[in-house]
Amino acid sequence: MAIPSRQIGWGTEDNLLWQISKQLEQLTNVTAKGCTTTTSTTTLPAYKVYTALLYQTGGDGPTAVIDLPLVLGLSYQIIDNDGGTADFTNVGAPNNDPGTFFSATGTTPTSWGVNTLGQLQFNTGAPTAVVLENTLGNISFEYKGPGSYRCWSDNLFTIDKTTVFISDTINKDNPTERLQMRVLCAPDKSDQPVLLNIFSGTISPSYEDDIISDNGALRYAVSFEIRVYN
Repeated sequence: MAIPSRQIGWGTEDNLLWQISKQLEQLTNVTAKGCTTTTSTTTLPAYKVYTALLYQTGGDGPTAVIDLPLVLGLSYQIIDNDGGTADFTNVGAPNNDPGTFFSATGTTPTSWGVNTLGQLQFNTGAPTAVVLENTLGNISFEYKGPGSYRCWSDNLFTIDKTTVFISDTINKDNPTERLQMRVLCAPDKSDQPVLLNIFSGTISPSYEDDIISDNGALRYAVSFEIRVYN
C-alpha cells in the first residue's frame, strides 16, 4: 500500500512517523530488487538398476549355515526362522519367511534365533554376485542344475518395463567353449517371484543351436544387469 504524501499542519510526531515509513518503503524496494525466485525440479532416474559380476564353480552342494558369518554376495535361503526368533532382514533378506531367497549384504544377522541351528542354507553351485550397483532391491540366485540358475527378486520386476543384459564370453583357446547365457524372462507372480532362468555351457559338437549346460561356465566374471524402467 502506497504511503500518502506529507500534509501541511501535521505535528512533529506525524512527520516523524511519515519519515520512518518512507525509509522502510525504500529499504523494502532495494531488498526486493535483489531477490529472485528459483523453481527447482527433481528429475527421477529413467530406471532402477542391478549390476553385478557373476561367478560360479562347482556342482550342486546344499550346505546348512550354523551361526557363522555370511559371505557378501552369496545367495541364501531361509529354511527355518526358529519360530520367528531369527531375523535376517539386516543382511539383505526382504523378510524372515521360510523359503525366502536373499543375497547377503552383511555378515552378521540381527538374530540367529534361539537354537541357532540350520536356519539358513546356501548352494555352493549357485552364482556369487559382486554387486557394482543396486538401486532395485533384493536380487538372489538359486542353483537349479548343471549350468542352470534361477534369479529371484522380491516382486521387483514390472511387466513390459524390465530388460536384462548379460555378457557372452568365448574361450579363445577353444571356440566351442562358448559361455553363452540364455535368459528366459517370466513376469512376477504372487506365488512365484521369479524373473530369470539362466543357462550356460558350451556349444554342442554339431555346432547346432544347442548348448551343453555344465557347471563352472561362469568361472570367468560375467557382467549381468537388470533394469526396471519407470
